[in-house]
Amino acid sequence: MKRIAYAGGTIETGDAVADALLDYVTTVSQSEINVSVDIPVREANGGVTTHTLVLGPATQLDVSDVEVAGSTNEEVDFPVPELWKSTEEAQSEPPDEAAQAARDFDEAVAEIDHNLDGMGEA
Repeated sequence: MKRIAYAGGTIETGDAVADALLDYVTTVSQSEINVSVDIPVREANGGVTTHTLVLGPATQLDVSDVEVAGSTNEEVDFPVPELWKSTEEAQSEPPDEAAQAARDFDEAVAEIDHNLDGMGEA
C-alpha cells in the first residue's frame, strides 16, 4: 500500500495505482492540460471508495509506503484505472490534406501580394 500526499491531504491506495499515477503525472506535466482520474482509495474505516483527482502540469505527489493491518488483495481492491493518454486522443490532418492546405494558403498570400503591388501602379 502507498500513502499519497496530494493537495494538502493524504490518501491511501494500492502500489500499482500509485505507480501508475506517478508515471501519468510525469506524462501530464509535459502537456498544458488538466485531467480528472478516478482511483480506488482506502478510507479510515477500512472500506474502499473512489476518489477523483485532478492532475495537471503543476501536480505534485509525495508517495510513501504504508503498513496495513490484515491482508488485502490489492489487485482486486485497488485496480489500476484506465488513464487518458493525450497521444491516443490527438488527431492530426492527413499529410496530403495538410500539404494541399499549405499550397492553398501560399496561393492566397501570393494573390494578395500581387493585388497590393498592382495598387501602387495606378
